[in-house]
Amino acid sequence: MATAVGNDHATLLDRPPRAALEVDLATGPASSFAGLRRLIAALGEVGASFGDLADRYPTEWAHLTRPGDDTRAALADLALPASERRLHRESEQTFRVLSVAAAAVCRGSQDLGKPVVLRGVGCTDLASLRGVVRAREYAAATGVGRLSVPAADAVRVWRPLAEAADTREERARSLRALGIEVRPAGLQVMPGSAPTPADRAGDARLFAVVMDRSADPVERLGAALAYCRAAFYSTNWEGMAAVAAVTLPLAARLTPPELKRLVAAGSGPDARLGIEADDQAIEFEPALLRLPGDVRAYLQKILGIQASLRGRHDEALGWFRQMRRLTGSVSGELRAQSHLYAALTLTKRQHRIADAVAELEAGFDVARPRHGEPVSMRRERGWLHNLRGLTYFGAGGLLPALEQERQALTCVEGLTDPSSVHLRVNLVSNVSVLQETAGKPMQALRTWNRFRQEFPGADARFAKHHAYRAGALLVQAGEVDAGLGRVTESLHWCVRTADDFHEFEIRAELGTLALVRERRAEAVEHFAAASRAGSRLGDPYRMALAAVGSAAAAGGSTDVGTAACARHSTTQLDRAAALLAGCGAGADPVSLLPRLRTKLNRPFDMINI
Repeated sequence: MATAVGNDHATLLDRPPRAALEVDLATGPASSFAGLRRLIAALGEVGASFGDLADRYPTEWAHLTRPGDDTRAALADLALPASERRLHRESEQTFRVLSVAAAAVCRGSQDLGKPVVLRGVGCTDLASLRGVVRAREYAAATGVGRLSVPAADAVRVWRPLAEAADTREERARSLRALGIEVRPAGLQVMPGSAPTPADRAGDARLFAVVMDRSADPVERLGAALAYCRAAFYSTNWEGMAAVAAVTLPLAARLTPPELKRLVAAGSGPDARLGIEADDQAIEFEPALLRLPGDVRAYLQKILGIQASLRGRHDEALGWFRQMRRLTGSVSGELRAQSHLYAALTLTKRQHRIADAVAELEAGFDVARPRHGEPVSMRRERGWLHNLRGLTYFGAGGLLPALEQERQALTCVEGLTDPSSVHLRVNLVSNVSVLQETAGKPMQALRTWNRFRQEFPGADARFAKHHAYRAGALLVQAGEVDAGLGRVTESLHWCVRTADDFHEFEIRAELGTLALVRERRAEAVEHFAAASRAGSRLGDPYRMALAAVGSAAAAGGSTDVGTAACARHSTTQLDRAAALLAGCGAGADPVSLLPRLRTKLNRPFDMINI
């Protein structure tokens, strides 16, 4: 029996069709995208060409077909990662890789002229499982490719490597998005754990070292630190949790000589374990590991971060508070971070503002200014001031919030390390937002333009965000033509870097603004371009938005049929339903379409793991 999940291009089958290509994705949690890489390689081996994907998205394609440190660095130049200091799980880097992978799977099936049967979906890495959901959406929305997932096979999962690494909730949620009605308790746990990967390159090599119980404990801990850093940037929450949990007992027994050897192995030009700092690894700093309890606190932070990013906030709070338990054996910076991350969880995730403020005050006690203190402690104090400012802002206290942001800027004055630069970027942005909230868009713009002075050599990632906000603030201040010029500059960077997601967002917003200004020819052009970007993404909801905008710009009907594609969305159900309901009720189409905002930051909701 086959259960339809969208159209005949995406189905769940108990029996795969004849002449189908069957691929086993049961790669385990060691490396993000491992299942998708295996699938794309299998398609290529039997003749799939994948169209123009390799030419249009060379960095993402390289990441999927020949991963390595060079492709990670190139991807970091194009797109933003998740943010550990804000406990922000959305990753533009992961989004871009998964979007290209989804297109590749569907185009590969079309090239072969046969369905692709995906086996072992429940036993693949989480990123690849989310990629299968994206591929299902792409096929349903565009009609390209035929995919099938045997339902009885998909509900089988590996036994978790640690309690903290139990991802059955996430797996069941993704399987339900594929149309398989299963809850975590209904998943069939395999008798054994996922096998150690045969591929010993990159993350898989580090994972194998960590899981080798006969290996030297210091080598295992060094591999764990390197692995957790890499896993964070590839959104491998399961791998992070497993590795941190498995090595936590080793950290508890670490002696001072072993700690010295561990740090030495991870720093300098001849580092063998790869835990040296780099421009991307902002908060993964071996230099903070000075005291016997530091490695243990560090791994507890890792466990708290992955729990928070998975929405397990009580668990995250517990891990963050454990970081400070070994009084006298944990460096001041890590104890300050313990309070900071606990406060972040309380204020951003649980809305317990008074408890968050108490955590911050305790953090300030730890990070109190001292003569001869290291710059790393100044930086931690800056992060505490930043979050204290945000708590004031949440309570409506704009002036106290601004004062805290200014104190934070003083803390990192003159510092040029990656973490301090990261904080300064946050602070300048936050001050600009506070000024905007106070009804002073031009003052907010002047603050925002400080980025141009402080980071004159900034890359495309920065340029598109900076130009968009600068333009939107000008529009807000009434300088519409000048503002649209800057927004168009942001659009240029999106096109130049094949950033389909943000190109769609900007095109759709400019189309709506053109409709409001009764410039229909412009609106037609923008929504047509938005439609093309949405189709490249294979996003049913955005394709439906573009269809509604195009119809409105042309003076045509915007009934339910216009937005029919939205029915195929599995990850934006509420927004898709609202769009369909609005069209059905005869709402003014302008009220259904996106408006220009003042920040380009958007949740990459199609791949929220």
